[in-house]
Amino acid sequence: MERTAGRYYLVIALLIVAGGLSYMLRYVRVQPEHQSDFSTIPLESNGWEGRELPLADWTLEVLKATDNTSRQYLNSNDDYASLFIGYFKDQKYGSQIHSPRHCLPGGGWSILSLKPVELDIDGQKLSVNRVIIGDERNRQIVYYWYRTRSGELTNEFGLKFDLMKNSLLLQPTDAAMIRLMTYVDSGDEDVGDRILMDFLKTFLQSIEKSLPFGRT
Repeated sequence: MERTAGRYYLVIALLIVAGGLSYMLRYVRVQPEHQSDFSTIPLESNGWEGRELPLADWTLEVLKATDNTSRQYLNSNDDYASLFIGYFKDQKYGSQIHSPRHCLPGGGWSILSLKPVELDIDGQKLSVNRVIIGDERNRQIVYYWYRTRSGELTNEFGLKFDLMKNSLLLQPTDAAMIRLMTYVDSGDEDVGDRILMDFLKTFLQSIEKSLPFGRT
């Protein structure tokens, strides 16, 4: 009887702990100290000139980001780069980050290759997903990654684990998805890599500083 009663109380205790953790993960909300500020990312720098592109209302409704910026840039060599950043102040309340690996095929693009790579941006290591996408007429090279208080992440499982960890540690669960794209000709992917690397060398620092957890 004593052993049965002990197991009963152990199960009750575990249920109480699990309930408490579930409540924290779902309802406890810690506000970030700062907001995103994409105005700190220049539209003109080191030969690159950009313009802001407004997103359609339906896109904003699906995205549900707290803040975002969508831009097109050209440099003096007519190299093209597209930058998108979506910042999510709290991932637990109806604003989960949408993975580009799911959104791109929905936009009519086929994913031809996808692999995580580590870039060296003037001595700063940056982990990104390198994706080649294409349709009947065009091909693009895409770099995308997630940025949280833990640093860069390249997969959705890591993003969910980071969300759970920060929830349990009573830290803000904000995060950002950063996507960079350029058009390439078939078999000319090295040119696309060069363009995106040049863009990152110019803008990565300001991209970091535009996010609450990237500020120094």
